[in-house]
Amino acid sequence: MSARFGRVLVIGGGAMGTGIAARLSAAGIETVVLVRRPEAAATTRDEISRRVEHLVELGAASPESVRVATVLVGEAPGPFALAVESIAEDIAAKRVALALAESLVPDDGIVATNTSSLRLADLAEGLTRPELFAGWHWFNPAELVPLVEVTGGPRTAPETLERLAALSRAVGKEPITLLRDHAGFVANRLQYALLREAYALVEEGVCGVADVDRAVVAGLGARWAAIGPFASMDAAGLDVHEAVAEQLFPQLSRSTEVPALLREARRSGATGMKGGRGLLGDYPPGAAREIAARRDTVLALLAEDRREAEL
Repeated sequence: MSARFGRVLVIGGGAMGTGIAARLSAAGIETVVLVRRPEAAATTRDEISRRVEHLVELGAASPESVRVATVLVGEAPGPFALAVESIAEDIAAKRVALALAESLVPDDGIVATNTSSLRLADLAEGLTRPELFAGWHWFNPAELVPLVEVTGGPRTAPETLERLAALSRAVGKEPITLLRDHAGFVANRLQYALLREAYALVEEGVCGVADVDRAVVAGLGARWAAIGPFASMDAAGLDVHEAVAEQLFPQLSRSTEVPALLREARRSGATGMKGGRGLLGDYPPGAAREIAARRDTVLALLAEDRREAEL
């Protein structure tokens, strides 16, 4: 199906745009990436190539299926079967990108957004074919994390969602289709609910940030990667689940403020691994690369395990 889908345009050459392009081109999709600045073209091209090579090294893509992505500056000649924007979470900028995307697809072409937090109803303003507009939310690193969230706006046609979900499966992704437009969709809301409690535990002096990470990696994350939270509760027993929920739910954080720990880290100039210092402290040169390599290996193994389980 992927080879028959047609050309895909990715607007934006950042971390998410290059990851999406890498996954699509690794699956044999003719992919064009559009960037604004000439100086970004070479960097974007190199990053896509690096990610595709990494997929092949991990066994997550076949060298025979790879189709080299094209990177263009400023404008891209259409038409494209699908145009997806993957730029910063700025609603005005995204509306401009989506208008451009709509101008580059035919009357039955899909326009998609990779937004992680904005409502599609707000982004769809100004589009002339809202029935062909949908959310196509990937997760970083986009070329490796299996999940893709497919969601529609108020006027999105069901067929549009079906086509996006089918393409997602064809390029090796695992789509979920939301039943309605919802800010933050599913995975980010789950992630930030957990993060809110994680920050609260640290700020209340219950544990340190490193132990929160260990609790997730060695406990919740390991279990949920196998069967998910609802299946885990079914396995534990709903009677037990209900009893624990009665005790714990009233005690969980209800904060609606950005955590003080995060605010303090930002005020001190910390930006995370990319800047050498984050919530876990200092990262020596090369540490971020080593951590990413370990993460990618685990993600590839988990994805392969899921594929084998479905055979």
